[in-house]
Order: sequence, then C-alpha cells, then structure tokens
Amino acid sequence: MRTMNKILFYVMAGMVLFTSCDRDEGPDVDDNFLNFEIPVIKQTEEYPVGVYYRNPGGGGQDKARYERMMMEFDTKEGRLGPWLEPVLGNYGIDQNPNNITDVMIEVVQQQVDWCIDGGVDFWIYPAIKAKKNTLAPNCMEGDERLYNILRGTVGSDVKGSGKKVNMKSLNFVATVNIEDPLCKNNWETYNADGTLTGKKTTTLSNTVLLNENNDICSWVDGKGYTRTDMFVEFFKSLNTFFQDEHYYRVNGKPMVVLQNAHKLYTADCKGFYNDLRAAVKAAIGEDLFLVAQQDQWSPPARFEYFYKGVDAVTNKNMLNNSEWTRSVAYDKFIYLNWEYHREFFRDNWSGTDFIPTGAPAFNKWVDNQEKDKPTVFHDPDVFRTMCNVMKSQAGQHKIVFIDSFNDFQYTSFIEPTKPDYGNGYGTKFLDIIKEEFDVR
Repeated sequence: MRTMNKILFYVMAGMVLFTSCDRDEGPDVDDNFLNFEIPVIKQTEEYPVGVYYRNPGGGGQDKARYERMMMEFDTKEGRLGPWLEPVLGNYGIDQNPNNITDVMIEVVQQQVDWCIDGGVDFWIYPAIKAKKNTLAPNCMEGDERLYNILRGTVGSDVKGSGKKVNMKSLNFVATVNIEDPLCKNNWETYNADGTLTGKKTTTLSNTVLLNENNDICSWVDGKGYTRTDMFVEFFKSLNTFFQDEHYYRVNGKPMVVLQNAHKLYTADCKGFYNDLRAAVKAAIGEDLFLVAQQDQWSPPARFEYFYKGVDAVTNKNMLNNSEWTRSVAYDKFIYLNWEYHREFFRDNWSGTDFIPTGAPAFNKWVDNQEKDKPTVFHDPDVFRTMCNVMKSQAGQHKIVFIDSFNDFQYTSFIEPTKPDYGNGYGTKFLDIIKEEFDVR
C-alpha cells in the first residue's frame, strides 16, 4: 500500500508540473551563467610578465614531436599538427651543457632580445634538483648548469670565458620542485649515530606526513641533516642566484616558484613556511616571495593545508583540460575560475596574492598523438583575449605568467615562427604581450 501511495504521488506531481508549465517558461539563454561580456581592461598600468622557459633538452624537442609540430592539420590523415616551424629550428641549448658553443649562446641571445622587444620582464627557469650529503651553498645540481648558461655567467670556451649571453634588461626566477629537496628520490636514511638504517626516504602522502617522517637523509662532517634541514640548505644555496642583478624581486624579495606545492604533506604548512623563511633570513639575509603552482582547474579551498604561508598562488596551463565542454568558451570559463581563486585568496587567506598563468595554445597530439584533450591552435585574436582575461584577474601585484616561451612538446609557446611556413606568425605573440601589458 505504501508503495502504491508513492507511485500515485509521483504521477500526480508530474501531472501538476506538466500542466503548470508554459512554453514561455522554459530555459532562456539570457539566464545562462556564461551570458556575460568580459570587461576590456584598458592599458594604463604596468603588468610584470613572467614567461616559463622550458628545458629544450628535456624531451620537448625530440625529432618525432618536432616533426609533428611541423605537420599540417588534416583529420582525414589523422594529423592534428599546428603547421609551425620556429625561426631558430630544432635547437637544444643544453643537450650537452658541458660543451657550450658559440651557436648555443647565439640562440639564447636571440631569445633574450626577442623577449625584451616583446615586453617580457622575466623568464621562469626549469626546476633545479637538490644534491645529497652536500650543504649550502653547493647543494644544487641538474639544471644549475642551464641557469648559468641562460644568465650569462659561463662562456662558450673550455674555460668558460668565451662568448656569453647578455641578459640586458631581462630578469629570471628560479623554480623548485618541492618534492625534490624534501627527499622524494629514495635517499638513504641515517640513524642518530651516523650509521645507515637500510631504509630510504619515501614519497610524502596523506598517510606519510613530513612532521612524522622527517628522516635524517644526509650526513656531513659528523652531523645528520633531516629532510627539512636539507630543504633549508637547498634554499640557502639559491642565494647564488639571488645575488645576480638580474634576479626578479617583488618588493625587494626574490621570487621562487614552487612546483608540486600540493604535495607538501605536513600537519602545519604555514608553520613549515614560516620556519623556512626564518632560517633563510638568518642565513643569507633574504626575505622570500614564494609562489605555489597549483594544478589547473583545481578548487582553491582543497589546498588550505598545503599553500597557507606562501605569498601567492598561480595555476598550471588551463588549456591542458579534458573537459570538452569548457573548450567552447575557454575565455569565460577561465575568467570565472580565476575570479573565484583571486577572491577566495583575498577573502580567506589574508595577504595571499593570485597570479594568473595564461597560455597561447595547447596540442596534446604533438606530444604523443593522443586526441583526448581539446586542441587550441595559435590564434592571435584568441591570445589577445586571453591576455585581457589575465589582466582582468591579476592580483595585488598585477603580475602575470605565460606558459611558455618554448614548450614545443605541447606547442604552448610564443617563440617566433617562420612567417612563410604554414601557419607561421613571426613575432606576433610577443608583439601582443607588449601591446597588452607594457606601458613603457
């Protein structure tokens, strides 16, 4: 009987709903949340522009990807190529960083000059790695050599005194993958007496918190150093770059971008960052400006226990997206996403800024021939719109990031291409940056 009553209730409710509806009472396009015009921001103030500089030798310029990048778009043949060829060709400036050549220096110098002409203020370099059992100022390895090439501190001859890059007015920022200095890479661990435990550091997680697993992972001159100790040593080593006149600063503080900041699993992230700042300040006299890089399309409140204590939060490439419905109105979806982030940090995390990261294009097919994500080709009008969205949602310091100068792996680059080849655009994307963000 009870079941029958429920059936009758739903039937009657449906009849009432049906009879009460009128054709004119249906959904109206005017009520859609995307039915708005993005305000056009007039260029009246300076927006500092940081552009990610990718490691060419890191896989983005291998032969297969480069050839796909040069292919014409043809769905019948299964090709989704953007049909572009960079002016400088398939260079690889650090494929052998121990054998610097004049040509390598000339490549970087041209890139520096292009960026200066295009109104770019600073490059954001690839993440540096930490070195085990080594203290400041020498516990860096990997892309440290690339940093030295790019900033012009080593030359093209055997002694390093040959032809060098002149950074001129272009600055740079260091990137740290937060997992690496916190010993993700299976470092051996030590007992308090310096003997090996036979165990190695493990990746931090929601069940392996840093404060409960702060292993001694380095041993130097009869003293043990924990994960957090080595993290501090690593940041103290960055002073090598902080002292460079071309290092980018915000209110006098050297900026550092933190990759994978959402993997700082600790019971007190704000306390962790406060301790880091205090230790660095005591050691090298520098106050840090920390920028946490967040995964694209992620809600900010999810990371309260990871990001609190940083100065600003930015996002990864928003065009790297599996949700096809967003791609029909990227500009508005991204505008609303960034608006929510900026207001959330402003209203809930006092003093935390937001730095939008825009992108000129994205092509997953060039990377691995997959077609599971929307493809965005280089279109000057689309990029100009994206620049306006960045200005609309820039935070307190008006800083914006662009991904990237030379990411050929996903074709998300602004590096000049040959205008007489395929869909080549010359220096157009750099010209747009200057027009949209530079008032000099």
